[in-house]
Amino acid sequence: MLEAAAVLGVTAAAIGAIYIFTTETVASPWRVAATQVQNVSRAPGIQTEVSVAFDPENELNLFAASNETLESEIRVYTSTDAGRTWSSRRGPLFSIDTCAWGDPSVAVGPNGRQYVAFTEKSVCTRGPDLAPYLVVASRSGPTGKWVTRRLTRPAVKFGFDDKPALTVGRDGRVYVAWSRLLGPAYQTTVLSSSGDGGKTWSPPQPVSRELDQPQLVSLAAGAERTLYIAGVDAKHGIWVGRSTDGGRRFAIKQAAPLPGNQAATCLVFGDFLIPQQAVRCLGPNPTVSVGTDRVFVTYAKPGKNGTQDVAVAVFDSALRPVFRGRVGPPDKKKSDQFWPVSATDPRGGEVWACFYDTSGDSERKHAWFSCTVSRDGRRWSTPVRASPASANAGVLWEDARIFGFGDSGGYGGYPGLAVRNGIAQALWIDTRGLGGDEEEIYGGRLSAQAVRSDQ
Repeated sequence: MLEAAAVLGVTAAAIGAIYIFTTETVASPWRVAATQVQNVSRAPGIQTEVSVAFDPENELNLFAASNETLESEIRVYTSTDAGRTWSSRRGPLFSIDTCAWGDPSVAVGPNGRQYVAFTEKSVCTRGPDLAPYLVVASRSGPTGKWVTRRLTRPAVKFGFDDKPALTVGRDGRVYVAWSRLLGPAYQTTVLSSSGDGGKTWSPPQPVSRELDQPQLVSLAAGAERTLYIAGVDAKHGIWVGRSTDGGRRFAIKQAAPLPGNQAATCLVFGDFLIPQQAVRCLGPNPTVSVGTDRVFVTYAKPGKNGTQDVAVAVFDSALRPVFRGRVGPPDKKKSDQFWPVSATDPRGGEVWACFYDTSGDSERKHAWFSCTVSRDGRRWSTPVRASPASANAGVLWEDARIFGFGDSGGYGGYPGLAVRNGIAQALWIDTRGLGGDEEEIYGGRLSAQAVRSDQ
């Protein structure tokens, strides 16, 4: 009955959104450039928050995961033919008695080992839970058996883990960073690592005492034992950090100011800190990625004209500032660009950025998932659409307020992006199935050559 009530509530909101959404005819100015566009998740319910990674040694292998909002699970997706076809399955669990909470992040090591980090809770009920905990599962490859580990116990009563990020170094060591409650009023970003394929993990340590309520963390491995990390906090806005010793010590600096930053208060509920971080912090989506000789941090921010913009901060490998500015063309007509994700190509260091874009709709209700590429972070190709179909911008934002398993006060609809050898594999949320109370993860393949063909 509870599930039926939740579904009816979401359906009613969706019906209203569909009516508004379909009363106007609009057209994006950007051409469609993706191939192999398809429904990757193919599952009932609402799939959100997707993450995807290439196998660094086998470009045919892709691994991805997403939330499943109406069920107590995450979903994992595997392709062994470069994204032409995908399997869609329920993801791993720590035990048969636990339930996935969500926030999946994936990575693939140089030996083809696949990792997925996510949060679980021991009580399988809908709604807020004060003690979700971090789990990392790994397998030897697309058909391997899952090895699942709970990294650590709560540091305090009602302690929680939240929103992990994964990366794997060139030596195969895997790192995970996440938000963790370490005291009744002290939440911060911590880091742990594993050198044995995820079987054992180091005790989590705070990234830096300089950070004030850090959240929404992103993680990337550089050369040798260098790590880069980025996120949002109350002191810096968008922050970025660098470690040259495998994460033992990080130097932290501001990447960019963030107008309207509410990181100091968005976790607070009465006298308590809770794990549902993004109800009021939803949107910045910082992503750090490493190029040949540059480090890129993309993020969303409020624009001067009252719209949402996507921006990038560029640094050299030592985190000396190089450039900061807008991603994509100037906003000549009011439009929103939101929920960005970025990735760099290991081959040539190009940086890709993908985001939802309402260009072409004066009401800013239709959003097309769009991508652009840059060699230096300053000059970007004209955006292209991954698919002819648009998503309902209002429904995408409302995803963060659906009270189900994966998105109870959650993070909304993070898209996924992986890049290798001039090819980008993008995964995003498609809302065309709202009449059946569904949102699906769609995927598409874009080439840098095709995206830049009109430059």
